[in-house]
Amino acid sequence: MVLGTSSLAAGAMASLLCLAIALAVTNGGNWFLPMFLATLIWGAVPATVLAFCLGAPLGVLLQPVRNQWLHVAAFGGLGALLGLSLGAFTSRPWSSSDPAYLLSAALMMGGSLAIGRLAVWRLVRVDPEGRQAHLSA
Repeated sequence: MVLGTSSLAAGAMASLLCLAIALAVTNGGNWFLPMFLATLIWGAVPATVLAFCLGAPLGVLLQPVRNQWLHVAAFGGLGALLGLSLGAFTSRPWSSSDPAYLLSAALMMGGSLAIGRLAVWRLVRVDPEGRQAHLSA
């Protein structure tokens, strides 16, 4: 299976849109639109960097796996790990182990990455013989 650079960028954008909607719905209240736009603006660079630094290597590792549902699950797991680590990093010092905050961060990031991978499902080229495609091709 091969996923090109433009497909990786499209998946990152779909993930960022899902995360912006989730954050705006859960935390925005009456400020839905400003929260949504702020997440899109401030999250564009980190989403791109994380997509190419973590998503691309995960995609390369998953090349021999032909079942795309396993790809979606792997990206969801990666997002959950990122959400847990970012949630632990950004939590207040007096409530650093708040399980509800960590769980919500993990679910939002994991769900966003899984939906982003699901969004580029049709853009993946599957090799019919099951051989790994060369990256230079």
